[in-house]
Amino acid sequence: MSEQYGPPESYDASLRDVPAAAQPAPGPKTPPSPRRGERAPARAAVPRWLGQLPYVFVLCGVAAGLAVVATNHFRRGSMLIAASVFIGALARLVLPESQTGMLAVRRRWVDVLLMTAAAVGVTLVAFVAKGQ
Repeated sequence: MSEQYGPPESYDASLRDVPAAAQPAPGPKTPPSPRRGERAPARAAVPRWLGQLPYVFVLCGVAAGLAVVATNHFRRGSMLIAASVFIGALARLVLPESQTGMLAVRRRWVDVLLMTAAAVGVTLVAFVAKGQ
């Protein structure tokens, strides 16, 4: 076992005399891997806090609905909660991901489907339950 280490030229001196046509052609070049320091493409000049507004609106609507439920108006409060969640689903469907804030948790269609199902479920509970 006489392995030599170093550049390929040092392995065998006889390979230097072989014409270039007889040597194997190098394979296709692979694209360079993205560098860690490279930045993502620039986004539009929108303040970062503006992307959280849809989430804040939904959160305020749900909090207002819970406050209405606490004042002994179950159906009105539940409908306000359902409307807020449905507006969140609509915002997730329409707005780009950079502007949905924490409403973007999973894929777009999964988020919209789950929030719509939650809004419909709360609405059904509000109408089925006995009370005001």
